[in-house]
Amino acid sequence: MRKPLCAALATATLSLAGYVGTPSIAFAQDTAASAPAPAPAPDKAPVKKNDKNKKAEKDANGDSANPTNLDTVVVTTYRQSIDQNVQDKREANSIVEVINAQNIAQFPAKNIADALAHMPGVVISRESGEGKTVSIRGLAPELTLTQLNGNYVASADTSAGLSRSFNYTLFPANMFSDIKLYKSLEARLDEGGIGGNVDLRTRRPLEMEANEGFVTGTAASSDTSSKTEPQASGLWSWKNKDETFGVLVAGSYQKRKAVTYSADASSWHWWSDNCTDRTTCTQPPTNVHGGTFDPGVAKNIDLWPGGGVVDQAGNKYNGYWMPQQFSTSRNDLDLKTKGAQATFQLKPSDHFLLTGNYFRFERQQTQITNTLEVPEWGLPGSSNYADQQGRLLAPNGLTFDPSHTVVTGANYQLPPAGVGCNASVNPSTGKARQAVDVCSTEIPWLNGNYSVEKAKSQTLNLEGEWDNGGSLSGSFNVGRTWASGGPSIELGMAAKPRNFVNGQWVDGSNGASWNLSNPGINASPDTLKNMLAGAGQVDLGSTGSNMVNTSTSQNFAQADFTWAFDSTWLQSLQFGAKYTDAHAEQQSNEVRWYCKGTTAQFQGCDPNAGQLPGDFLLPNSLDLSNHAFDNGTFPAINYPAYYNHLNATYDRVLYNKPQNKSSIGEKIAAAYVQANFDTGTIRGNVGLRFVTTKQDLTVANDVTVNNSVYYHDPAGNILICPASGVNAGGGACAAGDFQYLPKEQQYTEAFTNATTKKRYNKLLPSFNIAWTIADSFVLRAAGSQAMARANYTDLAQLGSLTNYTQAYYNDRKQFGSPLPGWYGSGANAALKPFTATQFDLAGEWYYAEHSVVGLDLFQKKVKNFVVPVTVNNIDVNVGTSTQNFMQYSTNANGRSGTSKGVEIYAQHTWDSASATSPTTRSTRRTKPPSRWVIRRSASRS
Repeated sequence: MRKPLCAALATATLSLAGYVGTPSIAFAQDTAASAPAPAPAPDKAPVKKNDKNKKAEKDANGDSANPTNLDTVVVTTYRQSIDQNVQDKREANSIVEVINAQNIAQFPAKNIADALAHMPGVVISRESGEGKTVSIRGLAPELTLTQLNGNYVASADTSAGLSRSFNYTLFPANMFSDIKLYKSLEARLDEGGIGGNVDLRTRRPLEMEANEGFVTGTAASSDTSSKTEPQASGLWSWKNKDETFGVLVAGSYQKRKAVTYSADASSWHWWSDNCTDRTTCTQPPTNVHGGTFDPGVAKNIDLWPGGGVVDQAGNKYNGYWMPQQFSTSRNDLDLKTKGAQATFQLKPSDHFLLTGNYFRFERQQTQITNTLEVPEWGLPGSSNYADQQGRLLAPNGLTFDPSHTVVTGANYQLPPAGVGCNASVNPSTGKARQAVDVCSTEIPWLNGNYSVEKAKSQTLNLEGEWDNGGSLSGSFNVGRTWASGGPSIELGMAAKPRNFVNGQWVDGSNGASWNLSNPGINASPDTLKNMLAGAGQVDLGSTGSNMVNTSTSQNFAQADFTWAFDSTWLQSLQFGAKYTDAHAEQQSNEVRWYCKGTTAQFQGCDPNAGQLPGDFLLPNSLDLSNHAFDNGTFPAINYPAYYNHLNATYDRVLYNKPQNKSSIGEKIAAAYVQANFDTGTIRGNVGLRFVTTKQDLTVANDVTVNNSVYYHDPAGNILICPASGVNAGGGACAAGDFQYLPKEQQYTEAFTNATTKKRYNKLLPSFNIAWTIADSFVLRAAGSQAMARANYTDLAQLGSLTNYTQAYYNDRKQFGSPLPGWYGSGANAALKPFTATQFDLAGEWYYAEHSVVGLDLFQKKVKNFVVPVTVNNIDVNVGTSTQNFMQYSTNANGRSGTSKGVEIYAQHTWDSASATSPTTRSTRRTKPPSRWVIRRSASRS
């Protein structure tokens, strides 16, 4: 819910204007008829007018014999801007949608993506309530080309990897003069938008009045945040009297808080004693009807390596689907966006205009995600009842859907002291247990993330426009656009509701349960109270900091020319050339905290590192009930407090991984020619664009060998840290937690880099035809060859090649470790560009002034779609050797696909008042009619 302050500001402005005696501002909106002016008070005595008085009166009232012609006052309204959009669409040769500044200001839009969502055929994705990416006609956001004043604008994300998709959260809505969405292509338009080309145009000072501008102020809040935050923007434009020089500055500032909630059942597996791996599986996964899956699907199904389970009452469960964890989350976002524009224009002669622009868009955000989770840790490691007596799985602890195939809930309870797994002696075998092996409650598990992130995009360009007063005109544009993004703080941390004190477990909860029918987690309402009192520990194995930072840039130079023809159906010939040099890269980094003066990470050198003081937790439970879930409790971590503790207690080191960097260099040259024609009833264009692309790719792979994670006794059992806080290697450990080996022994890490160079050329023909029939109907046909390069991430994502050794599997199989062997994922530098053959057939009926009904049939046959591919048992080159991988995931070019559909839209404008208002003397004020606008659209792909 938004709370605009515009009305209050406007009222205050008008009141002040009246007080100081300045003329009132004519607002662009319809109001009730003005009240009649009060009759003048009768004069108490006649006043004799001297010549000076008479002249003043004549100047004030006007000379009826010689009237003064005053400038026309034009009042532009939202309805007029809608009308202008319709007119622009009608007169365009190609299939295009237009939104101008007045529309953008009227939409409830936080950014440009929100404004674009009003166009037919456009779907946007949102992040924290804001439009982030734009998809056109059912195609991926990476196939939408976004440009600023006709040129590519560099984009970055605050936390994601490289992408060709533009991050629209950087663009405030009110800094642009108009938006054009080209759904059919022309040769003069840059390639890259198979879905469509979005061109954002900004204001220029010589096109505005001197000292024209605006200041707006609003405030925003949401139904999930109690705070009201300010939003402001302003623009000022000036030019000299000769209109040969002008400057424009603009800025915007938005501050916003958002809270989002989610519930998630993730990492689904098939649990069966008779199907723990594919080679020996005799009970394959089934659907709710008992049917098995075809081999292409079955090979991608995750099988639980431990098989089925047994509960505390001895009930066995076998052959079912179950998520490895169920979680509920709250995300708190504090967001600031800033935008700035500085533009100058110089017109040294009537035939030459120079324009310089600088744009800066920045997004800063702090995010804290608190998650309450119930992993599968409460389940027994096998279906052997005598071994663990069902551990924490309560009698009849699993609930199922009607087919008894899908688990819809799980209930975990700590048995009474001395019973089952909570006994110091195994009641089935009579074998004594160590105190640390007696059951304890690790659930509900507290985890989440704390990040401080920034994305920034800047553009600098110089544009010249020239004509000789005759048939030839031209323009040039040179500039640079660059962007960077990523976190400066990224911290993951977790905690468990238990602690090992004086040789025994102290439990902060007695278990937990989750349910899909009424999504939520239930646990003892005293869980937070108990953890604040000391019954909690930091989960050191799930605490750390890793981040990826990205940057993109492009230098560009372009020259365009137009040769106009007189008195012929061939109106003009456009031709030009463009060269761009782009670079994109992503870098992986890690933050480590070392014990003071050492190079040992704090998890292994500080015996108190696993302690959970009360100030590491929030003092009160988070929201229990909302639109996403209904929890019984929600203890949460105080992330800023924990982050400050790490920095104050240990040495913070940014551990760079310079080898773990992927980069893309692209040099693109293009040339085009386009003929524009108009016979009176038939108009359009036909053209050809040639483009050549040279790519230089460097792809990094992180090669990791995972070894044992914990210390073991001679029998191979994992050791638990004793009350002394000293592990088997003489180092520090957290009492009651696992005895972790030093990080340097748990895994080894190396990096490999591969370089690929390639070049490809494309010819891209296009045509657009518009046939005006009986003045009110326009029939359109368009066709083109289009091209878009593969997404940055698919070409050069940071790869991962991991060897899970048998020792690692033995330690982590209870947590869902893959089977021993090599696994990997990575980029595919050999990806081909997308190409498409696309056609449109559209009809527009302008049945009334500024009103339209339209129908557009479109088809895009796209080649080289990029699809995810997972291959089993494949040989992969790892450094100097070749290894057989159990599984490797990448992307590959798939078969052709077709996006086709129909767009239906309507806009009606009608009058409800007189078209003009009475005129006074020689001053003419035009009052536009009151109108309503209805626009409906549908798109199917």
